[in-house]
Amino acid sequence: MKNRKMLVIDTSVLLYDKNAIHSFPGNDVIIPLPVLDELDRFKEKSGLLGESARYVNRYLDNLRSLGRLDEAVTIPESDQTVRIETQYSKPEDIPPGLVSGYADNQIVATALGLAKNNPSRTVKLITKDINLRVKCDALGLVGEDYWKDHVQDIRIDDVVNNTEICL
Repeated sequence: MKNRKMLVIDTSVLLYDKNAIHSFPGNDVIIPLPVLDELDRFKEKSGLLGESARYVNRYLDNLRSLGRLDEAVTIPESDQTVRIETQYSKPEDIPPGLVSGYADNQIVATALGLAKNNPSRTVKLITKDINLRVKCDALGLVGEDYWKDHVQDIRIDDVVNNTEICL
């Protein structure tokens, strides 16, 4: 458990790659409650976005047979847990300067709340959204891009040195 990361997954990742939810072995995958609302808005769309939203919704529904999603469900074959985080996205949890009605800001607040309440754990927000990664940086939170084959740290030193750090 010592090296397990808490990876907060943004909607953009799940829509970009429906299999992303399976891509973090040995870590704790956290899905903020607002992500479910966003997935719901895409499930009726045609094409890959709708397909991805429906796949993730069905997968989460199937996980319910293994346990309560708000308490984390363990996926034995990958030593990964999946949990729906229901706290930290209330208006009072949103950092000053961010509008509370935006799902992205609620997702950032979720990651910040997890980091604050789990100081010994590494908490990262994984997103395809550039602006969300910039917000993370401004708030002292690690924001990483997601690629189908790996997660890349987004740090200014790495960009300057053109290096890649993978999980």
